[in-house]
Amino acid sequence: MERRRISASVAGVIAGLQMASKSLEPSLMPRSAVDQGLIMAGSFATGYVAGAAAARVLGALPVIGATAVLRLAGVTATAARSNRLLRRLDDSTVGSDDDISAWTEAGIDVLESVSLAHAVSRRRRAVFEAATVAAVAVPSGLEAHAALGTRTDEVDATYLAAASGTAVGIVALSAALVAAVRASGRLARKATDTSGIVGALVSSGAILGAIGILGIGGKVALGRVIGSIAQGNQATESAYADSPRSPNVSGGEHSLIPYETLGLQGRRLVSEVTPVATIEAVMGEPALAEPVRVFVGVQSAESTEEQIELAIRELRRSGGFDRSSILACSPAGTGYVNYITVEAAELMSRGDIATVAIQYGNLPSMLSMNKVDHASKLYGALVKRLRVEIDTLDRDISLYAYGESLSAKTSQIGLDRISIDSDPPVDGALWVGTPYGTEMFERLTAEGVAVFDSPSQLHEYLADGSPRPGVVFLNHDNDPVAKFTPSMFYVMPDWLKTPDRGRGMNPHQRWLPGIAFWQGIIDTKNAATVVPGEFRSTGHDYRSDLASFVQVAYAFDDVTADQMERIEAKLRASEIERAENIAQGKVQSA
Repeated sequence: MERRRISASVAGVIAGLQMASKSLEPSLMPRSAVDQGLIMAGSFATGYVAGAAAARVLGALPVIGATAVLRLAGVTATAARSNRLLRRLDDSTVGSDDDISAWTEAGIDVLESVSLAHAVSRRRRAVFEAATVAAVAVPSGLEAHAALGTRTDEVDATYLAAASGTAVGIVALSAALVAAVRASGRLARKATDTSGIVGALVSSGAILGAIGILGIGGKVALGRVIGSIAQGNQATESAYADSPRSPNVSGGEHSLIPYETLGLQGRRLVSEVTPVATIEAVMGEPALAEPVRVFVGVQSAESTEEQIELAIRELRRSGGFDRSSILACSPAGTGYVNYITVEAAELMSRGDIATVAIQYGNLPSMLSMNKVDHASKLYGALVKRLRVEIDTLDRDISLYAYGESLSAKTSQIGLDRISIDSDPPVDGALWVGTPYGTEMFERLTAEGVAVFDSPSQLHEYLADGSPRPGVVFLNHDNDPVAKFTPSMFYVMPDWLKTPDRGRGMNPHQRWLPGIAFWQGIIDTKNAATVVPGEFRSTGHDYRSDLASFVQVAYAFDDVTADQMERIEAKLRASEIERAENIAQGKVQSA
């Protein structure tokens, strides 16, 4: 029994090292050394569990365990892996292009690890241990070398050292926690001087207690972090401490909504409404009106119904229903509405537009998944109420929808709930970076609605004579938010099965069971690493594309090429100014 346990542990380490070396392979986004270390640690843990479990199962089989059959299988697996590695070194495009071949490769690696562990645990001699180390180190080194050869980012010795150090630290800490939990069981049994079934119960109880304490401690720590983030999103910033002077936005002197209830994101949004003078300078012609921005914070009303009615009353007060267009935005988890989209629409409409958004939370989108249902109902109810209000007026008002990232998901679900015969009650919609698996996105794209990766694709689509789409989807080919799903742990996604994967995709990226999941998590975290004013069109950064898509989605057909060029320049300048304002810091916490 002791020998089998040692074999399982060694097999787990070997399989873990194999998976850690493969985790260096490219994915959707560049990653830092620390990020690479996190992926390596997760991949090692996955490999360890797979190798240890396989060793225990195979070791318990009377026909295979502790027999020449296992050694023969291990030799065969080692030869297969070596052949695969040599092929990859010769041709970096060789790899797993379907689920079966990927799982076969993973199975061969695990079988090799079990065989090597079995050999070294049976024959405790230096020569066998040295041979095992070589059998693990050399192929893993070749695996890492082949992986790095397909990366497009810079990876040097310092990077690898930092990544390895991070991974080792995480694995060591995890191992120490596991050892401490197991030790609590042994100490409990020793302290109570029990054995047999009673001893096992005492030991199990102590272990469960230790796990419970760690769980409670982690929950408390996480709660404090989340609470701090939520509090920070209600704080007042120096640059936005004073309420706006414009009567056409929320939070001002005549507003029905107190400025202090708007939250950090709401105060930024209403404070940066585009002035008439700016519209006229950028567009080179007189403005048609002053833009309206209405924002209702989570603290502005006590219930969803009150938030919606407050938004309608505020639109009436500010002149929102006197504008030719109303842009209903579903905000991100913190209440964030993309300033670029709103400013671009205000410039292109010459100010003849009202923007309205209702906040539903104070946490970033990744921490707001539990609020998707509430946010969707809130947005759907808002749009439905806006539609009723518009239909009672003797005016031609276009109602447009906008959502980005998680808010693309919540706005689509919200409109789905209030649609009649699958026809949403809006005159146009722009959805940016829709997360993977969103039902309306999947349904409409299956029906033939186009998904655009860039403005050039959009312009080619229109140049071919296609009509302006009523629903416009903008999803970058390499956007992790639009690609990642937890099932990538064990299922190869369709987008990795095709050789033509789109713009910004590394042709050498492979799906690797277990590893792809950890890569996907880090890719999603790094999906939008931005520099103010430096607009890029990659990953989850859509700033460079938004103006072109706003023009088409919301039918601003009278914007000339020269005006568009000035709009793009103004959007970049505004972002730099906004970043400088934010850098001034906060005057108080909530």
